[in-house]
Amino acid sequence: MKTPNRRSKSKSKGYVDLATLVSFLMLVFTGLIMLAYHAGKAYPETTFGYDGLFWLSAHRVSAVFTIVATTFHLCLQGSWFRKLLSGKPKNKYWMKDLTLMILFFITTLTSVIPWLVLGASRASTALLGVHNKLGLLMIVFLVVHFHDKKTLFTARLAKIN
Repeated sequence: MKTPNRRSKSKSKGYVDLATLVSFLMLVFTGLIMLAYHAGKAYPETTFGYDGLFWLSAHRVSAVFTIVATTFHLCLQGSWFRKLLSGKPKNKYWMKDLTLMILFFITTLTSVIPWLVLGASRASTALLGVHNKLGLLMIVFLVVHFHDKKTLFTARLAKIN
């Protein structure tokens, strides 16, 4: 039987997992809409009743929430990191999890650097092009990650209620 502290920790992980999932879904949704604008759709044109500048802002807000939620999610994975650094992976999914984490960091960097450092420049446009492609790849790895962890995720969600 789990102690109250372990139940509380599991419940906290459930909330963090849910926040991470919801923020990622919003990021994916707004990111897919932004692909149309990056492909040449004029920003004054609307998608679902909103123009490109709205969707860009929504994508950036979603990104900030996703970065925060993912940071909390990764902080709760201390045992995974310890086993990774010790050379003794915890389970058969460790390589996919590591790939997703690296992909998340690179995708984040290829968006944050143009947004906050480069401004409107050729380098910024090039990095955002890389960001778009990595974002699509990250969606694939996120779906695989969720599929691999669905039993754990649903068990944690059940503890929230």
